Amino acid sequence: MALHAVDDLSDAYRATKSFLLPVEWGRWLRLALLSLFVAGSSGGGTPTSNFQAPFGTGTDPSPGTGPGMDQFGEFVGQELFLIVGIAAVLFVIALVLQWFAAVFEFSFLEALRTDEVHVRRYTSQFSGLGTRLFAFRLVFGLLTLLAVGGLALLIVGPMLLGVGVAAPLLLGVLLVPIFIVLGIVAGIVYVFTTAFVAPIMLMEDRGVLSGWKRFWGVFKSAWQDFLVYVLVGLFLMIAIGIIVGIVMAIIGVAIALPVVVAFLVGGPLLGGLLAIPAVIVAVVVYGIVQVPVQTYLRHWSLLVLGDVEPDLDLIPDRRESVRGETTS
Repeated sequence: MALHAVDDLSDAYRATKSFLLPVEWGRWLRLALLSLFVAGSSGGGTPTSNFQAPFGTGTDPSPGTGPGMDQFGEFVGQELFLIVGIAAVLFVIALVLQWFAAVFEFSFLEALRTDEVHVRRYTSQFSGLGTRLFAFRLVFGLLTLLAVGGLALLIVGPMLLGVGVAAPLLLGVLLVPIFIVLGIVAGIVYVFTTAFVAPIMLMEDRGVLSGWKRFWGVFKSAWQDFLVYVLVGLFLMIAIGIIVGIVMAIIGVAIALPVVVAFLVGGPLLGGLLAIPAVIVAVVVYGIVQVPVQTYLRHWSLLVLGDVEPDLDLIPDRRESVRGETTS
């Protein structure tokens, strides 16, 4: 039996080359913006009562001595509203970015399907599908976090209550396989949702759960292909991660070098001013580097899905083009 997940690796390369070449920088910059988003995709009280001053003789340290834990606690108490406000703003920003990431998943897929790359038009067109995917990712992430947190609480809880250490540690060892299985299952669900369910949602205008129901029937008929997809994809992502890491390290040094020179020659002010455009350039470069990576990975998953279930082929024209097939 042919394993499409293996056979389609070379076809995905040819499809990627056909889609990206010749280079049109306006098109690449729009793809870089999409790739930047889709590549992604996150205590107890302060024991101040036990604080002992390193200098002094009493158990109640005088103000101004020690590392300042009392002052820190007082600052937190006074500025609690500000701290909570900043945390809330950062949380909202993170949610907005994740929403754009979900919408851009469909924008990227549509670009592969139509060979036209748009940002504003596709953002408006796929905001509904993107919102559904965003909601699923958010709920699924929270449920996964609750499951992991609940298991962790079984270990940490008895320690906090003073029951002892030996029994919770033994329980922790016994729960390690469950943590591993939970992590693997959660990762596979997330990857399959992005790689296979999202294209189904786009093709048939489905919600996430309906898309999963449609995909589940396909999965059961060709589970070997999807198992190989996961295994090959794991090694593929490791290889890609190493390559991208090396490339970005080299580029990062080239970008950071002028900032370091400016800091040494002109001082912190000049270095800080130059650091802002340097960071922007680094982000843009990272997005451009991700363009061929994300284009290849999306083509690969779409080719596998279309080979397993021809009715779900999102890119039939490009498939025929790279394989030299003709339409009957």
